[in-house]
Amino acid sequence: MRHGAGAPTCADAHAGALPALMAGLARRATTPATARQLQAQLLQRGLPLPARAAVALIATSPSPRHARAVFDSAVPAAPGNVYLWTATIAAYARHASPSAAAEALTLFRLMLRRGGPRPNAFTASSVVRCCSALRAVMEGIQVHGFLGKAGLGRSEHVGAALVDMYGNLGQVADARKVFDEIPERNVVVGNTMVACYVRAGEVAAAQEAFDGMAERDPISWNTLMSGYLRQGDAHVVRELFEDMPDKNVNSWNLMISACSEEGSWADAVGVFNRMRLARFQPDAATMAVLMSACAQLGSLSVAGQVHGYLKKGYIEMNCHMLNSLIDMYAKCGSVSQAHLLFVETHLKDTVSYNVMITALAHHGHGREALQLFNEFAEEGLHPDSVTFLGVLSACAHAGLVHDGKHYFESMRTNYAVEQSPDHYACMVDLYGRAGLIEEAYCLVQTMPMKPHAGVWGALLNACRKHGQVEVGMIAARELITIEPRNPGTYILLANTLAHGHQWDFVETVRQSMRGMGIDKTAGCSWVEVDSVVQKFLMGDFSHPNSDEIYNTLEHLYLQMD
Repeated sequence: MRHGAGAPTCADAHAGALPALMAGLARRATTPATARQLQAQLLQRGLPLPARAAVALIATSPSPRHARAVFDSAVPAAPGNVYLWTATIAAYARHASPSAAAEALTLFRLMLRRGGPRPNAFTASSVVRCCSALRAVMEGIQVHGFLGKAGLGRSEHVGAALVDMYGNLGQVADARKVFDEIPERNVVVGNTMVACYVRAGEVAAAQEAFDGMAERDPISWNTLMSGYLRQGDAHVVRELFEDMPDKNVNSWNLMISACSEEGSWADAVGVFNRMRLARFQPDAATMAVLMSACAQLGSLSVAGQVHGYLKKGYIEMNCHMLNSLIDMYAKCGSVSQAHLLFVETHLKDTVSYNVMITALAHHGHGREALQLFNEFAEEGLHPDSVTFLGVLSACAHAGLVHDGKHYFESMRTNYAVEQSPDHYACMVDLYGRAGLIEEAYCLVQTMPMKPHAGVWGALLNACRKHGQVEVGMIAARELITIEPRNPGTYILLANTLAHGHQWDFVETVRQSMRGMGIDKTAGCSWVEVDSVVQKFLMGDFSHPNSDEIYNTLEHLYLQMD
């Protein structure tokens, strides 16, 4: 059957329906999925992308380049659409690389130069964030001036961005001036001012800003706590944590860190248990701090519990997590479990080998540590300065003087690793343990940099062990110059003099300590019994079982006699 000349064909019907279909899609293109669907159909027909769909695509763009491509395809049809310009500038700001931030500022200048749409608060805050990322002081001041003239500088959204920018640029006084000029300050503005002070190390001012906030959230508390933790006031962090009305995972992480900072390793584990009872899910940062605390505590049973929690799969077992596990087991005394984990994992990097080499070295497995280093080189990984600290330590503990000299000399020649004062300290320790005091002292004298306390301390300790009073006096004099109030130096010197039967000088050293008010640090040891870590101080009778312990010791002494 033939159609008449005036009758519409099927193709005509589809063509007539296309504009209506596109219009419908454009109205619904507020999500990335519908926007991509519309973009695909329009590209096939060579038609421009509507601004509404373009904004949805730019907001979820995987890269600034993709966002700019979408912007360039849509802006000719909608040059005055402020949301299109803002979304693209925000996409550049979101990726925060220097090149992306520079492109954002260029696009903002183009927006103003073309006589385009008037920027809104979201445009302004994105541009300010870019100035902050670039640490562009002059551009930041210019943008701030423009925003003031445009009446945008006093809003909470823009104000918070300006406070953050000046704080990041190190201009805290200007940040405070902007803060004071914001008529209505919400919690975001307050948090930004507190963070600005914390970043500058002005914790007292951060506390004052915190106290002046009408509303606080967990970020407010966490920011202030991080400031106190950074300056070493762990006890204040613990007090703030207990006062917090609402906590999040970061709050618990800061509390665990505060306990670790104080050396209260058992308390850190206790806080972790409280965290789980409060039904908070620990994250990777929690476990990293916890494993560090557990390593310092030295409790193998707690280490097993931490490992068991990680096995449940709540935390991604990446290379960093596995390295921390290996280090934890090694420091808790189980080098065999550490080595088993190391062998079983396929996620090995330079840090993995460093941790295992150091663990073997410190547990007296020097030759095994050197063998592992050779395997490390065969894997094609490049050793770093930490690797060689472990290798030289292994040689020192195993008495491998020739091997130690070889690895020390090969650092620069074979691996392009600079020898630091710490590496020289390891070599001094290596020579000293072998009784080669003259070689150790000669090495110190020929160092290309100034010896630090670790170098002189290794030499003094070697002199104490081998009764080399003359060199020991020289080392002690240098150490006292560097660390005049370190009691360990005076004790080592006194023991060195005692080894040489110079008792008058021993008494002189002890009198000097008393005269300067330097007290000897009490010796401390701990042992794990039935999953409980028992701590003992020299001359301490405060342990609940001290009578029983001392009776047992006396009985053992009698048996030894």
